[in-house]
Order: sequence, then structure tokens, then C-alpha cells
Amino acid sequence: MLQFIRNYAGSWIVKILFVLLILSFGIWGIGDMIRKGGVSSTVASVGKVDIDRVELDQEFRRQMERLRPMFGGNLTAEQARQFGLLDQSLSALVQRALYDQAARDLGIAVGPDVVRLRIGDEPAFRNPQGQFDPALFRTVLRNNQLTEDGYVAILRRELAREFVSGAVSSGVAPPKVLVEDLYRYRGEKRVAEMITLPNASVGDVGVPDDAELTRYYEDHQVRFTAPEYRALTIAQLSPDSLAKDIQIPDDQLRAAYDERASEFGTPERRSIEMVVVDDEAKAKAIAEAAKAKGLPTAAKDAGVDPITLDNIARNELPEIGDAAFALAQGAVGGPVKSGLGWHVLAVTAIQPGATKSFEDVRAQLLAEMQKEKALDSVYSIANRVEDQLASGASLDEVAQAQGMKVSKIAAVDSSGKAPDGKNAAPDQPDLPNMLKAAFQLASGATSTLTEGANNSFFAVRVDGVTPAKVKPLAEVRDQVVAGWQEDKRAQAAAAKAEEIVGKLKQGSEAAAQDVATQAGGSFAMTAPFTRDAKSVEGLPAEMVGKLFAAKPGEVVTGTSSDAQVVARLKEVIPVDPKASDANLASVESTVAQGMESDIMSQFGNALRKEYPVDIHHARIDQFFATGNQ
Repeated sequence: MLQFIRNYAGSWIVKILFVLLILSFGIWGIGDMIRKGGVSSTVASVGKVDIDRVELDQEFRRQMERLRPMFGGNLTAEQARQFGLLDQSLSALVQRALYDQAARDLGIAVGPDVVRLRIGDEPAFRNPQGQFDPALFRTVLRNNQLTEDGYVAILRRELAREFVSGAVSSGVAPPKVLVEDLYRYRGEKRVAEMITLPNASVGDVGVPDDAELTRYYEDHQVRFTAPEYRALTIAQLSPDSLAKDIQIPDDQLRAAYDERASEFGTPERRSIEMVVVDDEAKAKAIAEAAKAKGLPTAAKDAGVDPITLDNIARNELPEIGDAAFALAQGAVGGPVKSGLGWHVLAVTAIQPGATKSFEDVRAQLLAEMQKEKALDSVYSIANRVEDQLASGASLDEVAQAQGMKVSKIAAVDSSGKAPDGKNAAPDQPDLPNMLKAAFQLASGATSTLTEGANNSFFAVRVDGVTPAKVKPLAEVRDQVVAGWQEDKRAQAAAAKAEEIVGKLKQGSEAAAQDVATQAGGSFAMTAPFTRDAKSVEGLPAEMVGKLFAAKPGEVVTGTSSDAQVVARLKEVIPVDPKASDANLASVESTVAQGMESDIMSQFGNALRKEYPVDIHHARIDQFFATGNQ
């Protein structure tokens, strides 16, 4: 092809074709890039504010990290999208943008005093004594990769949003009549007489003849159908399988030990008393007085509360750590200047540090570095696997070439069961995801490489399909007979239950206990139950609703898995919201929350009209497609 182009590149025909090709790019392809400056990264516009792909990705990742512990640490981006986490993240960003613009247009500004008070009230920044701890404040921000200025900026915006929402929702008070009616509805209790008639109480129902047995078998073939089974080959790629074969030279281990020496020991820790004031002269006076009578007394005399920092390391004291760890035990030092003011320090206790030797931590270092290198390798290998599979190479060839672990499952249904009813692959934690992929493939087809738990990948091939089929009658004859008998007993017991209903409806003088004894059932009087009860002493949940729709003396029926249940409403126990022991607080709170939610929803809709929201779904699908994560 290249030689052909060289031979004819000088002809006018080829030149005209190239001109047309260039023009077509200008009109359909490159022209878009020139006119639009490339594909926009804006995923949504809220009024005059654009939400960028990076913002959405960061919010999405934060939400994933928040939920990951609920899934045992195993939550992939694709699973999170299926759970709707991406949509929730976008909604949160849209709502923030709406409130930010509303706050701006309303002229809401958050001053430094308000920010300072909010920071001081934050429990995460307080020491065990309940006091604001500057060192803890900085540590928390550092652990969350935030600067002080960045956190203050975030807090200002959040406070402004709170002021906007608070102005809308404040003063929401549910009507007293509504609260009392809901209290009556929720608190009402009922008592019923209950007769349970086991299906087995009807005794022997015989056995069906061949014609009846065949008819029952044909009418209930779903019960006697073996599911579809598939034979699978699974190729897996995981950091753990790669790590054990990775060699780490001793010089690299020692270099890592030297670089991370501080991690392999216990750092020196100190207990420190500290006073922070705004004025340097005042700090000097306190420091001088503390040398004679101790820092707590000197601080008290100066009208300042001392702060106690117990068992703290040098790196946990930004700006003042070096000064604090330069003091001898019992010594007073300062004043030292930081962003919070002037510090006077006193060391009350010193716990010396200790360091583990290289040999003590060699095995730990080796395992960590092997895993680290395996993580680096697994993604590059995964890319090669994807390319080879896409080029048409067989799964066995790719697995052998890339060192993937291969396993086979002889037969498995869509729920993970083998034909004997046991788990087909108990050593495969990702089996549900593998089966989801496998049962969408034709026989002989191979799935794409899919990310699984713990940075692992898998591909699955369907080696064979055994279609679902009805088991022969001869094979399941005993099961068919048992099913027929079970149904016959249930029908007979239901007929007896109707007789019980007739007797109970004769009048209140009919003794339910005697009726139950005569029918071969059991009698019980339920404890008082509310309408939200799921089950009461064997009373099926469906019957709870029926009894709350009934009047005293009325009879209702229901079924459990192996019995018929007949119940007669005995008593209705109302509640009085005006009684001295009535607790309306929880009901009032629930109603208030519901009203507030409705109001805020309406306010959100109004903001969307004021600041139109335009969501670019196609871009989001493109940016956050599985292959791009």
C-alpha cells in the first residue's frame, strides 16, 4: 500500500483526493477541534457556573471512599456507578452550585469571627479535655490533604449555604392536629385471637394415580427443571500472584529502610503544657513567671487557660515542634511565634524513642516492596492482555504468555451452584461478577478483561453450555408425589380453615380455643401489636394489615409456609395524644423533617428556574465509561 501511494502520489487524481480528504477533516473532524478548542470538560452548567469533569471525579472518588468500608474495601468504579453514586455526586455538586449562587446574589458574606467560632466548635479539633487544640487542628487538615486557607475557604462556602437553607427552613412547625392524628394512627394497638392449623394436621391424603401424577408433573414443571449450567475457564491477574515472584535486591531494601527509618520505630514523644496568647510581651511575662511557679499557675494569674498535649510527637507540632523538643524535662521555653500567636511551652514528661533494626523489618519491607512493584506491573500487564485478546489470541495463549492464573469450573449455574447444589467455586470471591459476564456470552466466547476486587483482573471463557431442561418424571417421581401431597394437604387445611371462619362468625360467644381444639389446631391470644408490626407470635405480616382494616369481632385469614391461620379481632386499644404520658416529640420531629424536606425540595426547584441546570449526559458517559476509569 505504501509503495502504491509513492508510485502515484505525483498524479493529479491522488492530489485531488488528498485535498478532498483534508477538507472533510476540516468540516467534520479537525474543524470541531479548531472551533471548539477540543472536547469540553464541562459536565454540567448551573447558571453561570460550570462543573468540570475533575470536580465530578473528585466528588465521585470521595463518595466511593466513604462507602468502601461497607463493602469490605472492595468497591469498583463500575459497581459504584451501578449503585447510582456518580449521579448522587453530580446532584451534590449541582446543589452546592445553586446555593453558592443564591448566597452570592443575596449578599451573604461569612466573616472571620463566624469561621473562628465554627472551627472552635468542631469536635474533631478538640483534645480529650474538650478544648480547641491547634496541633490537632493542623494534624486533621494534613491527614485530609487540606491547607488552613483551603479549609477556611471551604468552610466559608459551606456556612453561606447553611445560612441560605436555614433562612428557608427555619420556623417550620407542624400543625398540632396533624401531629396528634399521626400519633393516634401510629400508637393504636390491636389484640386478636389466633388459630393456627398446620397443613400436616389433615393427615394422610393418599398418593396420586399415574394420570394425576403426570398431570401434576406437567402443570408444575418449573419445580422440576434443572437450571442452565456452563463450563468455564477463568484467567486471573492479581498483584498477590505476581508479588511472590518479584525479586528485590538487598541494596534496594536497605535504601528503602534508610528512607523510611522513621516508620520503623517509636519516635520520641512528650507531654507538653502550652499557653497561646496574641501579645508577645504578655507571652514573655508568662514565660518568666512560669520559671518560678510553673506554667499552669502563671497562666492562671495572667487570665489564660493552659492547653495540655499528652504523648505528642515532634511532627505533630508544626511550627513549634523543634522548640518543644529542644527543651529539657521540666523546663519552660518561649515565647515561640506561630500562625496562631505566641506560645509558651513547658515539658512535663519525655518518652524516649526507639528504632527497629534492618533485620527486624526486612521481611516486612520485602513484602511491601513486592506488592508495590506488583501493583505497578498489574496494570501494564492488563493492558497487554486486553490488546492480545482484542487481536484474537485465545485465552489460554494470553494467560500463559502473561503469567495469569487459570482455573476451570466444570459446571455452574447463574447463582454459583454446581449440579450437586454446593458452591461451584468457594475460593473465588469474584464469582458473582464472573458469572454475570459468563452468562451474557455465547458458547466458546471470551469476555473482556474486567477489574475485580483488590486491584485484580479476570477474563472468563464459556467452554460449554448445558441448557436448562425438565428432569424426566422417572428421575423426580418421589419429588412429584411429595409436591402433590403437600398441595393436597394445603387445600384440605384451607377448607377446614373456612369451616373455622364460619364457626367464629357465629358470634362472640363462640370460644375460639374450643374451635381450635376441635379442628386439630392451636390457639393463642396475641400481645397488643401496632400496624407496623412485621410479625406477631406467628401472625403473618399480611394479616396485620387485614386486622387493622377489620372491626372488633371480624375474622380474617392468611397462610404461612406450612399452615393456615385464622384470626378474630378481639380488641382495639387507642392512644390519647393528650394523656400525661404521651410522647409526641418523635412524631413532631418526623413531621417537621418531612415538611422541611418538602420545602427545601420546592426551594431547590425554584433555584433551578433562577439558575438553569444543563447536564451533559453524553460527556459524562464518555468521561466515566468503564474503560476510562
